[in-house]
Amino acid sequence: MRKTFKIFVVAVVWTLVASVPILAQGYQGDRSSQIDALRTELERTDQLIDRAKEAVRACHAPVAHLKLKAAVDLQAKAWRAFDNEYPRLAYRLTMQAREQAKHAIAARRMTEQSEHMVLNKLERVNEMLDRARELLAGRADGSYQTIFRSAQDSHSKAWEFYRSQQYRPAVKLADQAEKALRKLLRAVEGDWRGQMSFDRRSEAAQQLLQRARTLAADCASAHASELVDQATTAYRRGRELADSGNYQAALRALQQARKLANKAARECRGEDALRHRFERIKNEADRLNEAIAPSDDRAQKFIRLTYEQLELAEEALDKGRTEAAAAALKAAELTLNQLKRYLDAGTP
Repeated sequence: MRKTFKIFVVAVVWTLVASVPILAQGYQGDRSSQIDALRTELERTDQLIDRAKEAVRACHAPVAHLKLKAAVDLQAKAWRAFDNEYPRLAYRLTMQAREQAKHAIAARRMTEQSEHMVLNKLERVNEMLDRARELLAGRADGSYQTIFRSAQDSHSKAWEFYRSQQYRPAVKLADQAEKALRKLLRAVEGDWRGQMSFDRRSEAAQQLLQRARTLAADCASAHASELVDQATTAYRRGRELADSGNYQAALRALQQARKLANKAARECRGEDALRHRFERIKNEADRLNEAIAPSDDRAQKFIRLTYEQLELAEEALDKGRTEAAAAALKAAELTLNQLKRYLDAGTP
């Protein structure tokens, strides 16, 4: 019975050897060659495990270490099976060990990629913090400062997780910081652009207001002076709104100031033109009056009507009533033209 059992075991072992995949792939050799081929597979796995150990050695990724440990354990069992002459089991175990070693190397590569990704994100957030710090310098806006400090705290904690190679929480905190900073930068940079636009337009409005004030003083128009006062009030309101950070409303106030200043300037420029016109008509009337004979009643009537309209125009100009002044000057000019035609042809 014992001899029969030994023969049975040997038969089973060689049946297993015959079923080893590498030997089943068309390899036709004797028993020694088959054992050498299996040993070669085991040594190849040893080499792969050595590479995995080298790759994982400086890596703190838990998955990589677990896969490597599984590979080492399986390979040890594979060698024991080989030594105990269980080739099929040895082959199966060494193939499993080889897969675990590959997984360990892959986990290390994934960890390196994750580390690189997290590092890039942290550095990008750091640049955003620097930009936000620069834009917030000298600003007293409490809400902006609160957002900045919160993002800064999240960034600092993310670095701590990164240094301890806890990449998932590091990425989560870095994402939070990045999101907050993007929102902050959009708001602050929008304010900055608004401030730049306001400063540029404010300077132009101030120059326009100064010119309108000078014109209003020269033309002695009460209406123009009132318009300048209104423009000055709108300008000051714009400055106050800008100081509080409300640049949109500030720009609207500046626009109103410019509108009023332009209206005052037009008022004065129109009055100046009317006064020049008044002087021209009066000078021409004076010249013609000297040429009229006292006995020429018709000519004397034309010149009298001309002077009457000129008096009405001057009175209207002194009161700032430009429309009435323009109408009177028009009537004076028409009458004077009738006088000129009468003197030239002897008929009206």
